[in-house]
Amino acid sequence: DGLFNVIIVDSTANKIITSVFARTFKDFYGKYDVLEKGKVIILSAMADRSDEWHENFLKSFKEKALLSDPAVYVEVALYGTADDDFKLLLVSEHDDIVNKLKVVTKSVETTTGLESEVQLINGGLWLMQDDFKASHPYSPDDYNNTSPFEQWKSQHPLGLQIITQMETEDPLSKELVRYLLDNAMTSLSVSSLDSSDEEIQIQEYDDLGDGCVLMATWTEGSVFVLWDGRGHVDINLFAYEGIDEEESKSFNLRFQSDTSLRVVLYDEHPRGFGRVVNYKHEFDPDVEPHWS
Repeated sequence: DGLFNVIIVDSTANKIITSVFARTFKDFYGKYDVLEKGKVIILSAMADRSDEWHENFLKSFKEKALLSDPAVYVEVALYGTADDDFKLLLVSEHDDIVNKLKVVTKSVETTTGLESEVQLINGGLWLMQDDFKASHPYSPDDYNNTSPFEQWKSQHPLGLQIITQMETEDPLSKELVRYLLDNAMTSLSVSSLDSSDEEIQIQEYDDLGDGCVLMATWTEGSVFVLWDGRGHVDINLFAYEGIDEEESKSFNLRFQSDTSLRVVLYDEHPRGFGRVVNYKHEFDPDVEPHWS
């Protein structure tokens, strides 16, 4: 029928040709007058990072030309060569791409003696269904919640853990990091410290690597600060009582004060036992969840 179903971007191709090719199909609404719908596959390979434009081309073609499900972008790593960066790249519209990948990778391994690993399958957008009506609207009552409910009842949240990563381009020192920790600790309102003569104990460890580890401990919690000797700081804050999201953010702001440190990661986790997923303040074992 004269339609293309396989396009190979080999070593003779260059960025200019592939860029023009991709742009043509981006603005070409009659693409299936040229490509065989549902069967088209585009293949390329990336031997090292200098061939990264192959990867960018296939991603762009999938996102701008094929766009919708079942279009996929796939990366298959091949091991056993002198260069561990070697990848097989493909874009396809096949419905059964996973099973076809199994066949292809097995064939490649048998033929070449290399080991393969499918590292990425990036699917297309969901197809628009005008005036879609579900055949059966499902509610929580349609599912067996026995196992989730048992897990929910088994949890015993005990405290809160907050992990923060900060970075800066400006120079840091052990003395400055210690000062920042001392300053930030003043923002914590901890009941065991407020109601007793307990003092926070801070220990320093700087005999391994370029940076240091500072460890502040008290009865109801701890703060670990890891400085890598350059511009990266990890803060691990844990407490059984007395620390919430607002107070932890106040701690971070005080730690950052008078520096160019910026937060690059912030994670909160309830901690306890029994496969904890709920925070202590929101969990009441005597109250059943609405979905149970």
